[in-house]
Amino acid sequence: MLDRTLDTTRARPTPTLYRLCLAGFIACFALTLLAIVDIRRGFLFTEYVRSPFAVFHPAHLVMLVGGGIGMALCHALLRSLEARLPIGPAVTKVFAFVVFGLLVVDLFIYRGVPAARALASSRLGADWLQAFGVTGWWRPLALAVSYLLTVWHATLLGILLAGLALTILPRYLQTLYARRGFVGTLVGALYAVPQPFCSCCAAVMAPAYTRRGSSTEFALSFVVGAPMLNITTLILAFSLLPLPFALTRALAGIVLTLVVTYGVVRLAERWERRSNPRLAVPRAPRGLSAWITRWVNAYLRMFNLDTLVRNRAMDTPAALVSAWLYASARIALVLVPTLFIWSIVTAVLIQLLPTAFGNNLPSVVLAAITGTLLMISTWTEIPVALQLIQSGLTAPAATLLVVLPPVSLPCLMVLGGALRRGRLLALLGLAVIGAGIGAGLLFL
Repeated sequence: MLDRTLDTTRARPTPTLYRLCLAGFIACFALTLLAIVDIRRGFLFTEYVRSPFAVFHPAHLVMLVGGGIGMALCHALLRSLEARLPIGPAVTKVFAFVVFGLLVVDLFIYRGVPAARALASSRLGADWLQAFGVTGWWRPLALAVSYLLTVWHATLLGILLAGLALTILPRYLQTLYARRGFVGTLVGALYAVPQPFCSCCAAVMAPAYTRRGSSTEFALSFVVGAPMLNITTLILAFSLLPLPFALTRALAGIVLTLVVTYGVVRLAERWERRSNPRLAVPRAPRGLSAWITRWVNAYLRMFNLDTLVRNRAMDTPAALVSAWLYASARIALVLVPTLFIWSIVTAVLIQLLPTAFGNNLPSVVLAAITGTLLMISTWTEIPVALQLIQSGLTAPAATLLVVLPPVSLPCLMVLGGALRRGRLLALLGLAVIGAGIGAGLLFL
């Protein structure tokens, strides 16, 4: 049947048929995104089979199969028609931004549904931190699995947006991504406000931006700003937290996103200029240093993602879809295992730290270090802080509100692979720790 349809389109291709196929692909893509977000949040139907990480309804299977088959058929028809019709660049540009818009709308639904429920019930949960009730040295693995199961939808959206950023969006947003100085920092913050990603999911997108020409200021500001300044998080903070803590959370988001990231980039650049290796001939590493260098270089090479699409055609909607999905799949193969492995490492490090808290300076310092390393899903800092506030531990609560969202060890390692600037990321981590300690001191 598909061959007969393709033969017909080869015989008499028309712009109207092409537009119908394009609209059909967009509609099927929107249907697929709707099914996926409902599997995560469960708001379309009345009866679901629920789990902490997903909900299921028989209609989901119909929606996914229908959307997937529809996209495949429309894509095949588009490729056939594009071989016979002149397709202007404006069509591809509009198509790219429609796809981008659908992903952003899906992201807002993904965050908006639980935000509305949290506001209605006046509570947020952090059940994934229970790690299925596992204790002992299996807990880091269980915690990493629980985390990825919690953020699988946001990670999927981040990968698809990263694939789109790696393919065609830089053609139209290059001036936005590439701005340097404080303007680049400000643009990154504004770009982050409507994107409620956690730090790890934002870090999934950062390599695609940096490999396609974004400035370091933009990348850092976006990664820190997405979890710290997104609209839904601020609404929840002011709705559920005592006012002093909500104000601390909001002001810390502004300071970390705009002031700290800009200052870290400037300081790192000055530091790197002073230790410029061109001023002296470096000796070849030996022994342990050579072994470490070899493995670090292998790790960094995994993030040369721009080579995936360097020679692929992207001048028509069908060609864009092929390049976009190919790049997204390859990004997922690199970044999902990286996040998983570093999540386990983070959980091990957290388990090695002492857990006793008091409302004192040592506890504030411990909370700052622990919270900076720990990977969490967006908003988790709010219920964690609420529990501590209700227990009278106001200073550690304020610290965790500041240090939990902006970065984590997996986030920093992904950024390290993308930016290849270890000193800059070490400074960013230390700056977040310092900001958390400062916030905690205000509540001692």
